[in-house]
Formats: sequence, C-alpha cells, structure tokens
Amino acid sequence: MAVETLTLKVFGMTCDGCVQSVHNAINDIAGVQNVEVNLPLEQAVIEYDDTQVDKIELIRAVEDAGFSTT
Repeated sequence: MAVETLTLKVFGMTCDGCVQSVHNAINDIAGVQNVEVNLPLEQAVIEYDDTQVDKIELIRAVEDAGFSTT
C-alpha cells in the first residue's frame, strides 16, 4: 500500500453543508484513508491508497457532488 496525499482546490462551497457533501463524496470511495475539507481555504486534502483509487476518480467524485476543481 502506497499512501499518497492530494490537495484539491474546491470551488463552489459556501457553507458547512457543502463541506459535508464534499467530505462524504470523497470519503465513500474505497482506498481513501482520510479527508479534510476546509471551507475558508477552499480545499480538500485527501490521503489515499494509490493502489485502490487514482486522482481522476477523486476529482470526479468532487465534481459529481456539484463542485468544481478547476
């Protein structure tokens, strides 16, 4: 297992409900070890097992939850 850390800029979050939505979308993915979502910094810091999940899948989960990463 190789644990990687990805920091994503997440645009469109306006409240704690948004933070929870992003957290849940990422945390539900197999291989994710830890997620910290920060509203003021507009970012999500994700620790994950890169043998189980890749960056594209993590980005897609945030976008599918209704937020932008670019």
